Amino acid sequence: MATSPQIEGIVALPLAEPEPVAIEASPELQPVVEAAAGPRRPRPGWILPASIGAIGLIVAGALGFVLYTTMQQRDGLHAQLVATRTTLASTQTKLTAAQADAAQKKVTADYVALYVADEGKVLSDYETVVACSGYSECRTSAQQFETDMQSFQSDRKSATVPAELQSQDSSVGDALSAAIAGDQELITGMDNNDEGKITDGGKKVDAAMLNLAKAEAAMGTALK
Repeated sequence: MATSPQIEGIVALPLAEPEPVAIEASPELQPVVEAAAGPRRPRPGWILPASIGAIGLIVAGALGFVLYTTMQQRDGLHAQLVATRTTLASTQTKLTAAQADAAQKKVTADYVALYVADEGKVLSDYETVVACSGYSECRTSAQQFETDMQSFQSDRKSATVPAELQSQDSSVGDALSAAIAGDQELITGMDNNDEGKITDGGKKVDAAMLNLAKAEAAMGTALK
């Protein structure tokens, strides 16, 4: 269908777009406008504020320095410990030697104390036997002499003998055994009025006591 020129001119005119009109929302409508604009995008979690990152670097550096310092202190203490252990080992060796020396000295002191006490009794008895003049007196003295010598022999056998006195102690034991045998013969001669046994027993006792004195002299030399 044909259109009249007048109408075509009207139709050909483009329609003008309306200009946007800025509408200021009132405070009451502000929430509505924000809701219409849509939710805000959340900030990515990995984007940290610069201040927090700087604090992290400072803390990491401080911890690293503390760790380094601690390791250095530990290494220093370890070196001191090693040196101290070396010193302690040397000290322990000295203490062990001193302890052994003290123990050895105690053994020697105990043995000498035993020897002096028992020998004193034996020498006193021997002097009494030599000085006696009657049967009863001599018989009693000879019996006490035998008892004390046997006690001396028993004590030295049960005692711990110092290494440096082993030989001398053996000589003491031999002298005591000989003196006991001679004294027993002397007592038998007294009981049986046997002058031969009295004389022979007396000589054996004298020889044994001389050997005991020699053993004591050797012991004194070894103790110097």
